[in-house]
Amino acid sequence: MKYLVKILCAGILMVLLLCTHFNSHAQDVRYSQFFAAPLKLNPAMMGANTDLKAILNYRTQWGVIGDGFNTARLTILYPLHMKEDKGKLDIGLSFISDKAGAYSSTDVSLALSYNILLSSTGHNLSAAMSTGFVQKKLGIIDLEFDEQYQLGMFDPNNPNGESILNENVSYPDFGGGILWYYNPSGDDSKLNAYAGASIFHVNTPNESLTDATGELPIRYSYQAGFKIIGSSKIDFSPNVRFVTQEGAQEMATGIYMDYNLNENTKLVLGTWFKRNDAIAIILGIDLKKFSIGYSYDLGNSELNKVLTGVNTHEVTLMFRLDMAEKKGVNINPSPFSNY
Repeated sequence: MKYLVKILCAGILMVLLLCTHFNSHAQDVRYSQFFAAPLKLNPAMMGANTDLKAILNYRTQWGVIGDGFNTARLTILYPLHMKEDKGKLDIGLSFISDKAGAYSSTDVSLALSYNILLSSTGHNLSAAMSTGFVQKKLGIIDLEFDEQYQLGMFDPNNPNGESILNENVSYPDFGGGILWYYNPSGDDSKLNAYAGASIFHVNTPNESLTDATGELPIRYSYQAGFKIIGSSKIDFSPNVRFVTQEGAQEMATGIYMDYNLNENTKLVLGTWFKRNDAIAIILGIDLKKFSIGYSYDLGNSELNKVLTGVNTHEVTLMFRLDMAEKKGVNINPSPFSNY
């Protein structure tokens, strides 16, 4: 009966998330290697993780337009407590530095996740909440305005006539997520699956650099997928992701193919189709404790029709240590890709 209540509560929350929508433009960093940024995809994904992980990621986008967008990210995941057939507690830390010309942003967030085993057949439920601190800056001294040109000469000391009052703004940021996943035990298991929903910017913080109000819209993200574990050395993982942020919508569908060279080494080939944005090609290699991934985005947006070379590179480096093995706990590894 208690499991039925837990499932019912989870279902109600999922429906509430799915039934809410907004109308505006997205504000957040977009990644191609989604699973390498679990705290920004769905922090509840920590529940399926049994490793101590340190993930470094660097993304450079649209470099032909000025300096483009350059994003560096560090994610640390740690299972604080886990027992077989018992609750599991995880903590995660994320640090993001995003730069584009005179604009820069720093995002530090902390997340907690609690995972419960719903049944002995491998059904799990994970819920998480996150809190963070964001600071955004605009280097006004690096900007040039028409008013600062006089008699064909540029003078940065000339007034620009703009109403920018502040060079930076800071605010707290809150979010959370919920995730169901199926991860049965046994060597004869042929299928893993998951479905989740997450919410970010619950407090709609004001990120305006003037005295005006510029609320950061709430972002909703939905994820689902499954993994077919082949009888040979090849596994397939189809996935889908949908994001909405005040009317701006992003639909992405993807598939990963794992080629298992041996027990500790596999090669990964993946692709994501992001509607009206890009097609991402992902290559990776997983070793026992290390992973490295590279992705290249082939743009298919309206911008690519007028400019060439508007593409994106993304690199991920990961270190992991199996804490379940270290603590002598028999828990199946995460059903998600590392990229």
